[in-house]
Amino acid sequence: MSKDSVKLLNFWPSMFGLRVHYALDLKGVSYDYQEESLSNKSKELLEANPIYTKIPVLIHNGKPICESLVIVDYIDSVWPGSHKLLPEDPYEKAVARFWADFGDKKLHDAGDRLIRAMGEEHKKAGEDFKWALMKIDEALGTIAPGKPFFGGDAMNFADVGLAPFICWFKGYQKVGGFVLPGPEEWPNLYKWVDAVNSVDAIKISTPSDDKVTESVEHYRKSVTGAA
Repeated sequence: MSKDSVKLLNFWPSMFGLRVHYALDLKGVSYDYQEESLSNKSKELLEANPIYTKIPVLIHNGKPICESLVIVDYIDSVWPGSHKLLPEDPYEKAVARFWADFGDKKLHDAGDRLIRAMGEEHKKAGEDFKWALMKIDEALGTIAPGKPFFGGDAMNFADVGLAPFICWFKGYQKVGGFVLPGPEEWPNLYKWVDAVNSVDAIKISTPSDDKVTESVEHYRKSVTGAA
């Protein structure tokens, strides 16, 4: 679709990088991909994101854009014609931004502690993670009742912000010891997960649950020394 120079710098298991993959793939934007090592970051990454020195970074016509939700917003602005992610209505736009940000502030925070922590802190992380998923289930039922996505019949900004966590669920359970309630308790969440996993554009870049779980196991060992 695009003749622009578009390049994504990322580390494959990153849910933040997956957001960018999903936004680009949903819109049909062609792009180059550069895999990064978090322990040996490329000169290009360090120069493109000198403030945080983190992935993901999108480089569009030589100009770097950093921070995943900022990048998704940018993609939606630059390529607006196909699969609009942010609603035109100001309130609906604010709601979509809120739930995408919720993924960072609540879901990722609790999930990271679930993998890293032990003892009472680990127990609290599990409670927080369950609460976050429960709130997503409730929000889906309120914002888009009877529909598969936050965006109704199609994925929007909130869906793109939250969907990358899905392939981490197995890792949160196997490595983090989280017990995921069934669809009878969270019907909206399970319907949403199935809907996201059925989108062809999402399948392009999503790594397998098993591969992500292996990465999560390695991450836990590196931060805790656990066998």
